[in-house]
Amino acid sequence: MPVSLQSQVAEVRDKVDALSPRERVIIAVTIVAVIFGIYNQFVLDPFLKHRKELQQQLAAIGPEMEVMQKSMESLIKRQANDPNVSLRNAIEKKNKKVKELEEIIKNETKRLIDPQKMPKILGYLLSRQSALKINSVKSASGEPIYFDAERKKPSGLFKHDLTMSLEGTYYQVQSYLKNIEEMAEQVYWDDMTFESKKYPIGVLELNVHTLSTSKELIGVY
Repeated sequence: MPVSLQSQVAEVRDKVDALSPRERVIIAVTIVAVIFGIYNQFVLDPFLKHRKELQQQLAAIGPEMEVMQKSMESLIKRQANDPNVSLRNAIEKKNKKVKELEEIIKNETKRLIDPQKMPKILGYLLSRQSALKINSVKSASGEPIYFDAERKKPSGLFKHDLTMSLEGTYYQVQSYLKNIEEMAEQVYWDDMTFESKKYPIGVLELNVHTLSTSKELIGVY
């Protein structure tokens, strides 16, 4: 390392050592806030955008599935009265289209977590971060998701909310969130706050949810 750079590093270190404990805490909290802001911009925001796109895709597919189903029923009735080759071909095309739509839904939902497994998975991740303290865990029964704003066309999917309050250092919390992101199963982030309690300890309030075909209440791990 060049001498000039070593001098600069030593000067900065001396300035930090000369600060009062209160000033050091303020600097540490500021650094944490900047890191957390970067995390929100480059990790959390893109994740929320992906979740919104998935919901829009499901909303777009639902009405199309309904139209296809009605069209198939109409074709089947016509076939009973006037069976012919062209009609059978039309039915085959409709069946193929329905299968394609079903495959899209399957691909979009294959990484979602069964609600009964969600607390166990999050609890497993906590066991890898033994220094984190669980203050509280709250869950709610599944909320139905509809294809339309009037809530008349259910999608068959349910949103399961889970709220957790965790206590630990910023880096422990960051490692925990990274483990959640790296899971094969899909967890959707709704809200997340980290508030310094007593340096270096802070409290993370985490609200997440999964999508499932089951309405059953999420059990607590």
